Amino acid sequence: MPIANQEMIRENNRSLVLKYLVNHPPVSRAELAKQLKLTKATISNIVQELLEQKLILEIGSAQTALGRKPILLEFQKNCGYALALDVHPNHIIALSANLKGEECKVNEYPFEQNEPLLPILTDIISQQIEEHSNTTYGIVGITVGIYGVVNKNKIVFTPYYPLPESDLGQILENKFHLPVIVENESNLSVLGESAFHSGCRNMIHINVHDGIGMGILIDGHLYKGLNGYAGELGHTILFPDGKPCPCGNKGCLEQYASEKAILKEYAKKKNQDTITIDEFLTDYHKGAPEALEMMELFVKYMSIGINNIINTFNTDLIVLNSFFSNDVSDINARIMEYLSRHQNRNCKIIPSKLQDISGLMGGIRVCVEDFLGISPVIF
Repeated sequence: MPIANQEMIRENNRSLVLKYLVNHPPVSRAELAKQLKLTKATISNIVQELLEQKLILEIGSAQTALGRKPILLEFQKNCGYALALDVHPNHIIALSANLKGEECKVNEYPFEQNEPLLPILTDIISQQIEEHSNTTYGIVGITVGIYGVVNKNKIVFTPYYPLPESDLGQILENKFHLPVIVENESNLSVLGESAFHSGCRNMIHINVHDGIGMGILIDGHLYKGLNGYAGELGHTILFPDGKPCPCGNKGCLEQYASEKAILKEYAKKKNQDTITIDEFLTDYHKGAPEALEMMELFVKYMSIGINNIINTFNTDLIVLNSFFSNDVSDINARIMEYLSRHQNRNCKIIPSKLQDISGLMGGIRVCVEDFLGISPVIF
């Protein structure tokens, strides 16, 4: 057999072994060989390599029917950490976690609207690298989630804040000599959410905040489209020639159904310049007629958007993340009831398990998979 083919088979076997150890409880060498249908010699060689790389460790033993206690192998989840950054219009959230998405630590860094972001990102990353320098691998990778379009790790479009050069990822890679992946925040969110929904290979994740973004998982793979524009649900047209949008179009869904749009319209009804989401939700729970009316519009407009999603993708599951749907328990049921009057597709709509850290956990997952060379990683 050619050397190249032998090396490919070996790498494939190594990935199988490491993937199993990452996603399952501690296991013996014999059980590992049985589960993966590999020879004991192959398992022994790969395990020795992973031990030397300090990616796994030997722990205790397990009682067997014969009384023998084989050594168990366990993934060394604390040998390194991943760093995920979520860039909002006026602050950055940083989350670090070990290679199983545990021991999470979150920090928030506010910034002024016109403040250059590159120095802020550089300071955050430097701080995180220092904090995790005592582990075997330290920080193994970084993701930067943005509200905008990313194609091939380059920023194409950001409607709500200016960013440095389009090749932000490459600039940070050159400085820190670590993999840096820049990605749309909603794409990271669907990857984060799916890591906690084992077995679901077709999923849509919708984030509704200042805008409306959508992450698409098809057959277990992130779908981004030709140039990274797939999932721009907020910029689908709800009303032709409607309200102007920063994207350049008119009548975009997020100009009517985003939290920002709902609050802006509600403030007008109350003859106020602004209103907070907490104030709106308090009024809603008190039964204020204008708040009830605006929430009903949210349900109606989101139902129209979700109806289009279901008819386009015929997905298994839609995860909706919004302060409205997270706070008001019957929102998803009302959307489902609205949809039932217009189509008969069988699709579940559920609230987000991770809510606003879904994108951050997706970033952690992307870093871990890139570092280990396996997919998927299940948290």
